[in-house]
Amino acid sequence: MSHQGGQVLHFHLRLYQCLGFHGLPLPGDGDPSGWRRRLRAWGLLLLLALSGLILVCLFSDEEFLYQGDMFGCVNDALKYVFAEMAVLAIYLETVTSQRDLANFWYLHFRLSSRMMEAGSLRRELRQYRRFIITLYGLVMCELLFHVVMWRVQPLSHHMLLFWSTYEPLVFLTYLRNIQFILHMELLRQQLAQLEQELRLLAEYSRFACSGTGRSFPGFETFLRRRLLQKQRVYNGIWEMYRSFQGAFNYSILTVLLSINIRIAVDCYFMYYTIYNNVANIDYYLIIPAVLEIPAFVYASQSCMLYVPRIAYQLHNIVPSSGSCSCPDLSLQIQNFSLQLLHQPVSINCLGLTVLDCSFLTRIACSVGTYMIYTIQFMPKLSTTYF
Repeated sequence: MSHQGGQVLHFHLRLYQCLGFHGLPLPGDGDPSGWRRRLRAWGLLLLLALSGLILVCLFSDEEFLYQGDMFGCVNDALKYVFAEMAVLAIYLETVTSQRDLANFWYLHFRLSSRMMEAGSLRRELRQYRRFIITLYGLVMCELLFHVVMWRVQPLSHHMLLFWSTYEPLVFLTYLRNIQFILHMELLRQQLAQLEQELRLLAEYSRFACSGTGRSFPGFETFLRRRLLQKQRVYNGIWEMYRSFQGAFNYSILTVLLSINIRIAVDCYFMYYTIYNNVANIDYYLIIPAVLEIPAFVYASQSCMLYVPRIAYQLHNIVPSSGSCSCPDLSLQIQNFSLQLLHQPVSINCLGLTVLDCSFLTRIACSVGTYMIYTIQFMPKLSTTYF
């Protein structure tokens, strides 16, 4: 990995190994089968430790859950429950989906042989800048909000217990979400490279079939071979996409659901604390969570937008013009077009919903709808009522 993917990729994959999120050895690690066993055992150990922590928080007599009233207690319990669902999905998927993940990285490095190698650290940073900005930007945003809030908000015993146990779970879900973004960024780079290659091929075909351009004997055969090569490349990219979906299907659902639940219940609790004049402002910590889902959707949408661009460049290839007639090339273009139609890159969540920009509107509508219900029942949830 260090020689194939560069230092930046190697460092972050090693980080994900330490977190138990990447269950594969990196090239250069001796005894691959031993590494797999150790990483699998490490992931299961982290799963048991984190699940035990969540069970203690839910059933302990200590103030891990808000004790002021039942509404706040249920909100905190919901956060722990959905965090447990995310932790279970993350580590079980890491242990059981190693074949899909290995296939993804095999295809990535095989297809990357046609791309420019990252020769320097600066070039690598530029190549992975989207992932790096997302990772460190969101982590620094979360830390900044914690520092500012704890300088303003008095630290009660409940807040100390809750945030010292819940915040590690938050960071794990955030880092898993950014791991999704890393894999989608690698997929986007492959699609962008293919789109650029087809654009150059279309420009060359237009020039060769124009009145001033020149072709050569076997020109049609040359274009067909190049187009067949691009079809094979796209098939490899589509297999990467399928491997990505197979490796992260369930954890995508639970991680996004965990983040969404945190946003929703903190929105409810924010209005509830304002309504009852409770001196608690830790709901401001949902701001970094609000940025997590758009970051995922932006990476997902960026991948899916390249498929129409590839189809556009494909149909810009000139199969015939004047004396340059290439009926077999037209059939090849139609064949590639059908392949794009039958092998779409459509990042989804277990087939339930496509994770594009419309996903954000559905989340906003769901949170807004249940906020209305909460506001209507707010007088019944007050402290005096209980």
